[in-house]
Amino acid sequence: MTKPNARANVETMIAWLDAMRRKDLDAAVGYFALDVVWEGLVEGVECSNREDVREMLRESIDENMDVVALEILATGDCAVLGVRSPQLQELAGVALGGQLFNVFTIEEGQIVHVHDYASRAEAHAAA
Repeated sequence: MTKPNARANVETMIAWLDAMRRKDLDAAVGYFALDVVWEGLVEGVECSNREDVREMLRESIDENMDVVALEILATGDCAVLGVRSPQLQELAGVALGGQLFNVFTIEEGQIVHVHDYASRAEAHAAA
């Protein structure tokens, strides 16, 4: 296993975001490990493998969200992605105030875990 590299993690995130921007679901899903786990904002809501993530991303791609800002912070084996959109007001009963944060754990260019957070402070603390 190679040592985590912040630049490589940022590049993985940019490549994944580009695939999402192009609505290339196969390319986007290809950045996830087969046994990836994506934990939602609410305990017990998760995708537990690549196919679950594919279905969730399919819905995200179809939404055509009006993204007004992105933030990527790499630290260790993680990357924090912040997304700002007027459409992000609530998710699963959690108030978002126009922003959502995800902590991606990346190993050798593959996303192995994602956890959603409602606040930047929570996401940064988790990373």
